[in-house]
Amino acid sequence: MSAFSNFHPLLLLVYVTVVLVTMFSSFHPIIVALAMIGGVLYFLMLHGVRTATKDLIYYSFVFLLIAVAYPATVHNGFTPLFFLHEHAVTLEAVTKGLVIAGAAVATSFWTKSYFEIFTTNTLLAVLTKVSASPRILVSMLWRFIPLFKIKWREKQLAQRGIGYYKVGSRVEKFRRAFALWRRTLVQTAEFSIVKPDVMKARGYGIAKERTRYKTRRFTKRDGILTAGLVLFLLYYIGYFTQHQTQYYPEISEQTLGAGHYVIIGLLMLLPFIYEAKERVKWRYLQSKI
Repeated sequence: MSAFSNFHPLLLLVYVTVVLVTMFSSFHPIIVALAMIGGVLYFLMLHGVRTATKDLIYYSFVFLLIAVAYPATVHNGFTPLFFLHEHAVTLEAVTKGLVIAGAAVATSFWTKSYFEIFTTNTLLAVLTKVSASPRILVSMLWRFIPLFKIKWREKQLAQRGIGYYKVGSRVEKFRRAFALWRRTLVQTAEFSIVKPDVMKARGYGIAKERTRYKTRRFTKRDGILTAGLVLFLLYYIGYFTQHQTQYYPEISEQTLGAGHYVIIGLLMLLPFIYEAKERVKWRYLQSKI
């Protein structure tokens, strides 16, 4: 369980949105690097070293692929480094390729971490004042993909056990695999879509006045984070032009001071810092028992 996930769900959505908008609106190399570092460190805190290492290896290849493919296909820029098939590979294109690759990796880690803490229970808590059927429908659709993976894996293992795929023709093997995939998809979709009707038939949501236990309340801690995000947005809008980076025809000079990087770094590293603080606090309290 993540300590940072204890903030209000809508506030968490606003926070991740602010992080991504800050990164993509500036496309500043250092800001993108801070966003990537913050996303990776928070993902590491959520999943541990082993899982995070596997993802880091995979996204390292993604990073390299984007960083190499961009300057190989885009030849804009004023400073050629070398020529590839009679086309210039420029410093500006290489730099922007690295920034685009970093932004893609940072977005992947931030979204993976967000959907890790924004569960179906959290979604139901946010939609607690909405009518019953849409609330159940949204939660079922949210669960559709993991449920489909589980059902697909179960059917594959069962069919392999009875020799369903043991045929000589590759075309026939593909046809059988596609038929199994289609049946699994229909079964999972039927379960996800019919579930709200089943709940309604059992009386769920019929009464207009229903008591609700609210597990997600807007607390003082949420207010502090909200104030911090508002102040950051005011700061970022005020210095918006100074955060912009132009890569063509030449890389624009950066006028940001160290204080700007500290402020943006605190925003990007906030979940990691908060998570680390809570874990240290928990271990300290355990040592006092």
